[in-house]
Amino acid sequence: MVYAVGVDIGGSHIEGVRIDSRKRVTNKTTIKLPKRSTKKAAVGMLYSVLDGLCEDKGLKGIGIGVAGAVKDGVLIRSPNSPFMDSTDFRKLVSGKYETRVVVDNDVTCMAFGEMMKRDEENILVVTLGTGIGGGLVSGGRLYRGKSHAGEIGHMSIRFDGPVCVCGNTGCFEEYASARGVRRLAAEITGRKMESHTVFEQAAKGNKAALRVWKEYGKLLGTGLSNLCFILDPEVIVIGGGISEASEYFMEAVKKEMRNRMFIPLPKIAVARTYANAFGAACMALEGQPR
Repeated sequence: MVYAVGVDIGGSHIEGVRIDSRKRVTNKTTIKLPKRSTKKAAVGMLYSVLDGLCEDKGLKGIGIGVAGAVKDGVLIRSPNSPFMDSTDFRKLVSGKYETRVVVDNDVTCMAFGEMMKRDEENILVVTLGTGIGGGLVSGGRLYRGKSHAGEIGHMSIRFDGPVCVCGNTGCFEEYASARGVRRLAAEITGRKMESHTVFEQAAKGNKAALRVWKEYGKLLGTGLSNLCFILDPEVIVIGGGISEASEYFMEAVKKEMRNRMFIPLPKIAVARTYANAFGAACMALEGQPR
């Protein structure tokens, strides 16, 4: 049976899926990365995920999605995982598994996966997690710009804002990534809280946690409004770990967008789990050139 494998190497987890020739997920797995990981440890965990998904026969290819700028199979720079800079994933993986390997930006992979299963031809994909990533589909085709389009997390929404891990100031992801949630939680609750803890507290009805997500929704809605004025997508698909808390911030996102936009709002959808890895597997299955 022909199949493909896709892996998403994120800032905190490595996720992998196996899909059949009809793009149905037949297996999936995830491994949590240590907080202070190294390139050697991350590559070892990548191999562990692939070992569990790659069978002896029928493998058409492996897709690898990584957070950052990618060129010719190499992760050039990853602001949120700098220990992975200059890693040649294509060489590392193709040498071990002897198959065709596609390496691309993780959210571009997700955008490709969404393109495979949606009717819309103009799609903006946004992932919310350790950082913020973007993937673009325009006219039914992936839009890459000159090479690295989609780094929406590093657009400045406040010129004198906090310094981002990329070196810029006031980046979108300083406000609407996990770092932004932590900052809001500290301001509102007076406590240091990770985004998953704020999520758990909101689920219990904690008023302060609910307020954190409402304020977060306003910040996210501001950034998405800017992107809609530029791109005018038919649909925005939101993924990443923070999207699991969407029930607590989506209303605030839409309200903020309605307040700021004079053009029609796009549809907003929440992606399925393993969306980046699924898209990477689709790229491998379809023989994408990256």
